[in-house]
Amino acid sequence: MHTFLIGQILEVRPISRTNKSTGELISTIDVTIQSLLQDKDNFNVINTEVVSYPFDMRPKFDAIKGKYIAIPYKYSSYKDSSYFFPDANLNFVVFDSDPFFEKAKEKRG
Repeated sequence: MHTFLIGQILEVRPISRTNKSTGELISTIDVTIQSLLQDKDNFNVINTEVVSYPFDMRPKFDAIKGKYIAIPYKYSSYKDSSYFFPDANLNFVVFDSDPFFEKAKEKRG
């Protein structure tokens, strides 16, 4: 099963760590994504997630910082646990504005 993480890209942060056993420097990026929805009583529901990507994707994410993104996630269920993880086989989709907000405006207007 697939689902999507949808929200605004707030930050693209470079991360470096050293592999303790090999001494190799490993670089990645953490992409902070925040979504803002409203519940049935019009209270804000804010969700913030951090997704890690290979460092070579930094220019791509720096170019779309502040825009909205839909990242495909794959759901896998096993006997004792379930997992959600970004599906590397599918591309993410970028929006200039919040796709949920635009739909809400269309419904009202």
